[in-house]
Amino acid sequence: MRVLINRSDAIGDSILTSPMAKIIKEKYPEAKVTFLLSGKSADVFKSHPYVDDIKIYHRNARFYAKIREIFRIFSEVKPTHYFFVGGGYLPNFVAWFTRVKFRGGLKSRWHTYLFLNKGVRQKRSMVTMHEMEYNLNLLAPMDVEYSYKDKIHYSPEIHLSQDEQEKYFNAFKKDLVKEGIEPDRKMIFIHPGMTGHTLNWHSRNYARLILKLEQKFPDKFLYVISHTPSDHIYLQGLKEILDRRENEFLKKRIYFFNGQVNGLRHYMAVLTQASLFVGPSTGTTHIAAALDVPVVSIYSPIKVQSALRWGPLAKNKEKIRILVPDVICGEVKKCAMRECPYYECMGKIEVEDVLKQAIAIMDL
Repeated sequence: MRVLINRSDAIGDSILTSPMAKIIKEKYPEAKVTFLLSGKSADVFKSHPYVDDIKIYHRNARFYAKIREIFRIFSEVKPTHYFFVGGGYLPNFVAWFTRVKFRGGLKSRWHTYLFLNKGVRQKRSMVTMHEMEYNLNLLAPMDVEYSYKDKIHYSPEIHLSQDEQEKYFNAFKKDLVKEGIEPDRKMIFIHPGMTGHTLNWHSRNYARLILKLEQKFPDKFLYVISHTPSDHIYLQGLKEILDRRENEFLKKRIYFFNGQVNGLRHYMAVLTQASLFVGPSTGTTHIAAALDVPVVSIYSPIKVQSALRWGPLAKNKEKIRILVPDVICGEVKKCAMRECPYYECMGKIEVEDVLKQAIAIMDL
């Protein structure tokens, strides 16, 4: 059995699809599982114990180059089973054209009904379960059964060798020294950025959280502000507060960590050493949870953005804290903005609320 799983979109989405490999291997130990991924997600799947191979789908390539590449991938993998979970749709056509006998996955748009002969219709906007569980339930047509009782068992995994962790963390410490930063303090990761249209906490609040943590634990932590170039807008309010004259004493204990510079494996290796991660609903939050880092995450009350569907999962659920505004939100897909009586509801999450949850789970 050769299984090809197409989840060629965001990092967080791909992480929540990775448990499909584990449950397939438990049912069919001889199966070879290959993931078709976006380039930005590939590093998460390297050295994964249940994933045999990964292939990259270049969604932004020109059409003819892209379709030639997909045909080449299918020729190499020779899948007996293909699953579409999310991302690019062209592989669905190639699976049909090359006569893959079992073509499963999520039936949503018209072409999935045309090309998937073992697809499953799911109304994910109803949010009756977690995204990972929706993904695992797509395997029912190949006699792979998932029970909600096994949710923790199938929570996502990311694997880095001890040598890899030490190599990248030592390189990170050298970077700190070059910036005049003491490298031996415990680290708290603050990740204010995100992609998509999910509601977020105001970036100033992430800065206020750092000040509250410093007040509670003076001179104890290195605060690592992790980001990528696309997160620039989420750093503005944070920098406005941290750059104030009265906060200059923190200058040598705040490090802006651009995770894109040295790659995702480097970023994850450093993150494994963190005492705490704080961030919104984004792929980095799922990475931290999968790496067993204590996580405080801030989620929107809107139904399809909710923690019920997108919350971080970990083997030790006691290390995860999720905060949601205490409002009755009637919106399903997007914020009603000023028409909503709870407009700007994310501000109802107080810095003290996040601080309290952080202290409860933090590795001190």
